[in-house]
Amino acid sequence: MFNVSAVGRLVADPEQREIRDDLKLTKFRILINKKKGQEEVVSAIDCNLWGDKGNAAIKYLKKGDQVTIAGAAHLNQYEKQNGETACSVEVNVQEYSLPPKPPEMPF
Repeated sequence: MFNVSAVGRLVADPEQREIRDDLKLTKFRILINKKKGQEEVVSAIDCNLWGDKGNAAIKYLKKGDQVTIAGAAHLNQYEKQNGETACSVEVNVQEYSLPPKPPEMPF
């Protein structure tokens, strides 16, 4: 099994749809920035939350939020429009953390 844990920022708000009457799928993509020497490398991970796990993501996660995910990953190979072969990473998320709440301001 190929397990992944990662911290990144949401590219867009999560989207949820019903696969069947009793099964929901919530999808979102995170970007991860990493320095490699002087170069900055950006990686994208497509995240899937199955069932009711996605309800909190829909309610609390928004574009730009930082999120930590962990789950089982797999690589999808595809052909780009220019004919080159590429891979994408997709994670069936088992656990994720919501962004921290901002501190309350006393008035």
